Amino acid sequence: MEFIAHRDELDFVAHIATAPAESAVVFVGEPGIGKSNLLEAARRESSIQAVLLHANPAEAAWPLSGFSRVFASIDDSRAVEFGGRFTLRSTEPQFMFAAARDLLSLLRGLSLPPLLVLIDDIDKMDLESQTLLGFMAGRLAGTGLRFVASAERLAEDSPLAGFQQREVHRLSIDESVELALSDLGPGTDPGTLQIIAHQADGNPLVMMEAARSLSHEQTLGREPLVLPCRPSETIKNTAAYRLAGIAEPQWRMLETIALAPVSHITALTRTSTDDIDALEDILYSGLALAHGQYVHLVEPLLRSYLYWDMKPRERREQHARLVELNEGVDDRLQVWHSSFATPDAALTDDLLVAATRFANDGDINSAVELAERALLIAIDLEDHHALLFRFASALSSHAELDLAERYLLHVRFDQNSSALNMRLAGDRIAIEFEKSQMVPTGDVEAAVSLYGDDDPSGAVHLLSQASVLHAVRWEVDEARRSCLLAEKFTSRANPRALAAHKEALGVVDATDNVPGNEPPTARISSESLQALSPQSLVTFAATLTYRERYAQARRVYAVLFSKPEADPLATDWAHTLACTNELRAGDFHRARLAIEDWLAISLPVTSRRSVRSLMLAWYAFSKERFDESKAHGEECLELASAERNPSVLARLFTHRGQVALLEKNYDEAVRVLLLADATAAQIENPSLLRHVADLVEACVATGRMREAEAVLRRMIEQQKLRPTKWLDLAIARSRALVAPDDVSPTLFREAAAGYDGTVYSYDHGRTLIAQAERLGRLGHAQAAEHAATAATAAFEQAGATLWARRFVVQAETPPAVPASAVLALLTPEEREVAEMVRKGFRNREIAAELYISLRTVELRLTHIYRKVGARSRSHLASLLN
Repeated sequence: MEFIAHRDELDFVAHIATAPAESAVVFVGEPGIGKSNLLEAARRESSIQAVLLHANPAEAAWPLSGFSRVFASIDDSRAVEFGGRFTLRSTEPQFMFAAARDLLSLLRGLSLPPLLVLIDDIDKMDLESQTLLGFMAGRLAGTGLRFVASAERLAEDSPLAGFQQREVHRLSIDESVELALSDLGPGTDPGTLQIIAHQADGNPLVMMEAARSLSHEQTLGREPLVLPCRPSETIKNTAAYRLAGIAEPQWRMLETIALAPVSHITALTRTSTDDIDALEDILYSGLALAHGQYVHLVEPLLRSYLYWDMKPRERREQHARLVELNEGVDDRLQVWHSSFATPDAALTDDLLVAATRFANDGDINSAVELAERALLIAIDLEDHHALLFRFASALSSHAELDLAERYLLHVRFDQNSSALNMRLAGDRIAIEFEKSQMVPTGDVEAAVSLYGDDDPSGAVHLLSQASVLHAVRWEVDEARRSCLLAEKFTSRANPRALAAHKEALGVVDATDNVPGNEPPTARISSESLQALSPQSLVTFAATLTYRERYAQARRVYAVLFSKPEADPLATDWAHTLACTNELRAGDFHRARLAIEDWLAISLPVTSRRSVRSLMLAWYAFSKERFDESKAHGEECLELASAERNPSVLARLFTHRGQVALLEKNYDEAVRVLLLADATAAQIENPSLLRHVADLVEACVATGRMREAEAVLRRMIEQQKLRPTKWLDLAIARSRALVAPDDVSPTLFREAAAGYDGTVYSYDHGRTLIAQAERLGRLGHAQAAEHAATAATAAFEQAGATLWARRFVVQAETPPAVPASAVLALLTPEEREVAEMVRKGFRNREIAAELYISLRTVELRLTHIYRKVGARSRSHLASLLN
C-alpha cells in the first residue's frame, strides 16, 4: 500500500530526529490506520541513521527479547555485546530502574552518533522490555538515541508511559480517495470511491480492502454498492475493541440503529422506556450522535460490524418491526426498512424520492444509501431515469459533484425527450466545468445540434450557461459565439430562457466593456433582488463589478450571502467575485475581509482552484506572509496551467509585477508584466487585467521609453472603444510617467486631481508615489515630500500598508558614502552628467553643454539614481559633495 498521507506525523518525526535533545514518542491508533507505513516512511526520509524494528508477538513470553533486539540494532559492538550479556536480577520496580540507569550510563559513555530507532508494535513486546524502554524514554539525553514507536493503544498504567504519546490521525475523504486511486488507477469512478471512503471512515487499510473488493463494473460506477460495506478482519478487530463491555440493552439499541444510515428517535423509543434509557447511555458514551429528532452511529466501521454481525433472518425481522415503528413518524425510513423486510422493485421510485429529500436536507450519506438500495432492487432503470436525474441534480446543488456524476451515468432518456436530454446535458456540462474549470464546448454544441430544434428554450438556456462560463474565464470571443448561436433559438424560447440570455449578454458585454446591456443606474429594491435566483444574483453582481459599480455590486453580494437556500457553488463563485470587486475598487481592507469570509465557507470541490490560490497569494502578501504568498503563487501557476486558464495566469503575473515594482526590482517587473501582456493577448479590454499602467511604469524605470510609449498609445486607442473611469486614470498616470521633465509635474498634478476619493485609493496612491519620485528627481524636494505624504495617506485609506511604508523606508538617512565611491559606480558618460548636476546645471543646460538630447540626459539620470540610491536631484548633489 503506497503511503501518501500523515505528513504532519512525518514532519514531527523529522523534528525529533534533528532536535538537539534526544526524546521518545509513541504513535497510537487503531489497526489499519497506517502506523507501520508511517514508520517505514520515516525511515526512508530520515536525515540521520535510522533503523526499523518490528516487534514479534511470538517472543512476548521471553523476557527482554524485545530489548535485546533494540540493542542489537545499535551499530556498535560494545552495545551489542552488553545487550547480549544483560540480565535482570529482579522485575521489582527498584531493580528495573537501576538496570535502566546502568544502561543509560553505558550508552552515554559510548558517544554514539545520532540514531533514530523506530519500533513497530512496541506494545506487543514482552513486558520487561516495555518497562526498561519506558524508564529510558524520558532520560535519553546524551545517549544519541531517538525512539519513535507505534502501538495500538496504551493503558493508563502502561509501562511505556515515559514515551510522549501522539495519535495517528484518520485520513480525510480526499486522502482516502487518493489512496485508492493510486492503487486502482485513474479510470476508477471518483463517486464510488467517495462512498467507500465514507464507509472506511479514514482507515487506510479498510479503504484499500473495500476498494479492492469492488467488481470491475462497480469500479467504473456502473453497478450499485451494497451498503454498509461488509466488514473485513480489520473492521472486526477495531469494532470488537470499541464495543467491549457494552451491556445487553445498549447492544440491542446499537444493532437497531445500525440497520439504517439514520434513525428517528421516536421510532427507536416508542415501545419501551428501557429503550429510552439505552439510547441515552449510547449517546452519553459517544458511540452515537443525535441531530434534532435523528440519531446515527458516529463510526461507520462500528455500523458495518453491527449490521453484518446479525443473522440475515434477524435483520429482516428487525427491519419489519421498524417499518411499523416508523409509520406516521418518517416515511423515508419506513420505505428504507420496507425494502429489506419485503424486497420489491416497486419500491424503487419511493426510495429515490426519499433519497432526494435526504439530499435536499443536506444528509448526503443517508441519501446515497437509499439511492444505492434503489439501484439494487430495481429490475430495469428505464422507468426511473427522471427520478434518478432529480436525485443527481439535488446532489449537484449541494456541491457533491463526484456523486452527482456517478448517478448521472445511469440516466438515459429517450431520444424524443428533448427537454429532459437538454437538462441532462446542462447538468453534465456544469459538473464538468466545476470539476475542471474548462467549458466542454463540444458537448454543448452536440446537445444543441441534437435537441435544440425540439427544445429551443433549453437550447437558449444551455448556450447562455456556456457563454457565462466562458466569461468567467475571460474568453470573450467564445462567450459571444455562444450568445450568437443562442439567438437562433430566441424567437421560439420562453420568457425564462430569454431572461437567462439577457443576463448572459450583460455579463459578457461587461467583461468585454463594450456599450450596451448595462445594468440600470437606479437602485434596485431589496424585494426585487430577493426574488432573483442565486445564479441570477451572481451574474448580475458580476456585471456590476465589471461595469465599475462596486457599491451596487457589494449590495447584491450581501443579498446573496443572506439567502439560506443559496446554491453552495453559486455562493462560492459569488465570494470569488466579491473579493475581485474590492480589489478592483482599490479597497484592500474590504478585500481582505472578503477573502476571510470566503475561507470560512470552503468547499472541498473548490479548494484547489487556481483563482482561489491567486487570491490567497495576494492575501498572504498583503499580510506580509511572504513565504506563504510565494507557495500559493506556485500552486496557482500549477493549477492554472492544468485548467488551461490564461486569465488567472495573467492575473498572477500582474500581481508579481506589482510586487516587483514595490520592491523596486524594475527589470523583474518588466519581465513578468510582459508575460501578463502576452498571456492576456486575446483580451482587448485593458481595464479587465489592469496591468498596462504598471507596465508603463516599469518600462520608464528601466529606460525602455519606446515600449512605454507604445503601451500608452494602445491604452488611448482602447479608450475610444472601451472607456472606463479606471482607464482614464491609468492613461493620465502613464502620460505623466512618459512625459519629459519640463511637463511631467503638470501632468502628474492633473492625473492626481482625477481621483474623487470614493474609489481607486490604491491607484491614487500609485499616481502620487510616481509623482513624488519624479519631483524628487527634478530637485523639487518640498513638493516631492508633499506628494509622498499624500501617497501614504491614500495607501492607508486603501489598506495597502506595504506601499504606505515605502517612503518611510526611503526617508531613513543612509550612512555617508565618499563621493569617489559614488562616482566609481558610474560610467564615464554618467559621471559627466552627475558632475554637472552637482554644479547646479538643469537638464536642458546639461543637454546643450554635452551636445546630447534632453531625453538622453533624463535616461542617464534615471540610471544614476538607481545605481547610487539617490532619492532626488538634491540628494544626488549631497552624495557627490
